[in-house]
Amino acid sequence: MKNIILQIIFMLAGFTALTYSQEKTYTMLDKEISASVGENFTVSLESNQSTGYSWSVGMVCDNSQVVVTGMDYDLPEGSVTGQGGAEVWHLKAVAPGIVKLMFYYSRSWEKDAPAKTVSFNVTVQ
Repeated sequence: MKNIILQIIFMLAGFTALTYSQEKTYTMLDKEISASVGENFTVSLESNQSTGYSWSVGMVCDNSQVVVTGMDYDLPEGSVTGQGGAEVWHLKAVAPGIVKLMFYYSRSWEKDAPAKTVSFNVTVQ
């Protein structure tokens, strides 16, 4: 009985990892994103939160074609204090249309213009 339960747990864990790994990941080098309604995708942006900088996201449109479902901060294996990593934004396409995603890299307490700005044109079918 224990073996069956363990097999089920491993199958579910494998299915979850497989589903997550199927998400398409976009970076600063990509400018166009194409997704189907219901599809999940990620945007990975280099970041160093130890400097106080982090990314925020904005959308330029009247409707909500895309929603943010979460964000993770990934550090490379063996990283040291102060080393940068990547902010991985998890998004979901929820309605057909076109939207421009804007990401702003700034410190929350500074009133200056963002240090970096990245935009993606997203087409949801």
